[in-house]
Amino acid sequence: MAATYPSVLVLGVVPSLTWSVARCLRRAGRAPVVLAWHACAPIMWSGDCRRYVRWHGLRRSGGVLDAAALTHVWQLCESARIDAVMGADYDTALLLAQAPVAERARIPVCAVPPASTMMTLNDKWNFTRYLSAIGLPVPDSARVDLGAGLLAHGLLYPVITKPLDRWASVGFQVHRTPEALERTLARGRVTAGFPLIAQSYVPGWDVGASFLARRGEVLACSVFRHTRRGERTFYPSVRVRDYVRRFVAACDYSGVGHLDLRYDPALDSYFILELNPRFWASLLYAERAGLNYPDLLLRAEEGTAAEPAFPRSGRVRLPAYERGMTLATRWFSSAYERSTGARL
Repeated sequence: MAATYPSVLVLGVVPSLTWSVARCLRRAGRAPVVLAWHACAPIMWSGDCRRYVRWHGLRRSGGVLDAAALTHVWQLCESARIDAVMGADYDTALLLAQAPVAERARIPVCAVPPASTMMTLNDKWNFTRYLSAIGLPVPDSARVDLGAGLLAHGLLYPVITKPLDRWASVGFQVHRTPEALERTLARGRVTAGFPLIAQSYVPGWDVGASFLARRGEVLACSVFRHTRRGERTFYPSVRVRDYVRRFVAACDYSGVGHLDLRYDPALDSYFILELNPRFWASLLYAERAGLNYPDLLLRAEEGTAAEPAFPRSGRVRLPAYERGMTLATRWFSSAYERSTGARL
């Protein structure tokens, strides 16, 4: 089927996510233009984008991308006749969500959650309290603002400490006993920094629940187990799909998102850990299982998205090219910063 949108623009500051989104669109027959921060990146030689443009003048203000960056976006939309714009990562999705009315009129933004929803629920403590308030399962948790409070949290051990707003397990630590936590704290080795969220550790395995929603209604959902490196097993969990449905309805969610969960087989229970209000690292696994979320996001804008869509069940491994590019793009970001000294 020929794509209705002849020209799609992908914004990105995280190379691995930017390439994953572009790759999904390419596999759907759409050759995207990519606007990205890095002067060079593996995606430039991949054939997965029609054109790679460096995003000049990109900077942060108050912890988020400065709205002045939108000038380059709408100028590129006009010159390249862009019909749809999507952010590949949290920073660019939030930039689009925060765009002033005048800029939104010039930029054909795909569905994103409201900026207030993204910023509030990207904080793991706020997210945990929100889920608890709407009756969804979460681990026992505590927000800790200072080191002294970390020893008086009242949680059952093992305890895991996490930054409030980081992802990909950055800053996560498991503390098996109170004595181990006390030693780590005394040595100044709590990597999350303060404030942080402390949670009772859930034994078992990782589960991911990805979704696309429009005005509080789920258009697509996929659930997978992650028990082996480099592999995802998709399965039709009625419980997890119901958790997604209830969450999406409660916050009137629009756009893509991903819930990280843990499953405890001894209790036969799921616990929701965090929300990624953006595209996620396992995006290509879902595409190989039959759900191409970037393409579905475009189809939702066209009004042709299937309702609801689910993946094929079974194990998925990525082909060699996609495994290699995933590793290359993840390595590239840190290597680029080390070699150039550039920081965003």
